Amino acid sequence: MPKTHVTIPFFIPHSGCRHRCVFCNQIYTSNTRFLPNEEYIVEKIEQYLQTIKPGVNHIEVAFFGGSFTGLDEAIQQQYLAIAYTYLSLHKIHGIRLSTRPDYINHKTLTLLREYGVTTVELGAQSMHDDVLQQAQRGHIVQDTLNASKLIKEYGFNLIIQLMPGLPCDSFEKSIETARKTVLLYPDGVRIYPTVVIKDTQLETLYKEGKYIPLSLDEAIEVCTYMYDIFTSNNIPVIRMGLHPFDDAVADTIIAGPYHPSFGYLVKSRYFRNKLENNIKNFLQNNGNIRTLTIKLPQYKSAEYYGPHKENIAFLRNVFNTITLQFYSADIQDLEIYG
Repeated sequence: MPKTHVTIPFFIPHSGCRHRCVFCNQIYTSNTRFLPNEEYIVEKIEQYLQTIKPGVNHIEVAFFGGSFTGLDEAIQQQYLAIAYTYLSLHKIHGIRLSTRPDYINHKTLTLLREYGVTTVELGAQSMHDDVLQQAQRGHIVQDTLNASKLIKEYGFNLIIQLMPGLPCDSFEKSIETARKTVLLYPDGVRIYPTVVIKDTQLETLYKEGKYIPLSLDEAIEVCTYMYDIFTSNNIPVIRMGLHPFDDAVADTIIAGPYHPSFGYLVKSRYFRNKLENNIKNFLQNNGNIRTLTIKLPQYKSAEYYGPHKENIAFLRNVFNTITLQFYSADIQDLEIYG
């Protein structure tokens, strides 16, 4: 499916952030060591604009990493002014940035609105104060609640970033975090299961045996439940798992559930669960059946089948007393026939 949305990303590694969370080493995760200068920003925007393909209808400039609203105000204005120039010329359609909940206030949001910012992403990470404390976030849940309310009041799109698997977190806490996040009415969420990065406090805790990261399957399981909660409430999940790294950066991941296609694995598990539940319900309602024909939406067939068609093998094993026949078709949702 051709891309309709393009983001022109700029990474601000640990800049503007007065805290060092136990999991954080943005030099590695952003593959960036220095603040971008004005010349670099303009050059990169121009390069992106020259390569935009037909069909793209939404282009954003995004400032990720660090805590943008914690930067010196003059630097914020410097960056935003460049993006705003392209916005006012209708060459881009939005400006996005990420920050911390405790770096949001009326003054900050007034500045962002003046420069045409459209989306603010909040690194909430968890809705449990004990988890935030163990992660040394330096803010509490109430800061997230206050910031989210203000961001919505000022008319920005609100994206919430969450990190299941932090120290002191649990499956139950992560699920509760998702449910509490729904009550903030975000316009989208990102879910990043915690991984152990080189040269972080989390690496020290891990090597001392004081922190055990989620396994890949545990991360898939908890994120599947979170994904279900959000999609059931019509909240888009715009990213799951860290972006794929080049080999040099990937080598800095010490432990944890990193996978370059993590989001696909979660969606595959979600659709496997959906298939299993629908088949169970059909069998309960239709008595003695020997063969089931299951039509899958073509546009979601990869997720329904799973990697190497693992979902099909799983379901045939679960329902091993009947024959399951799977087909892809140009339909919007799955259909089951006896």
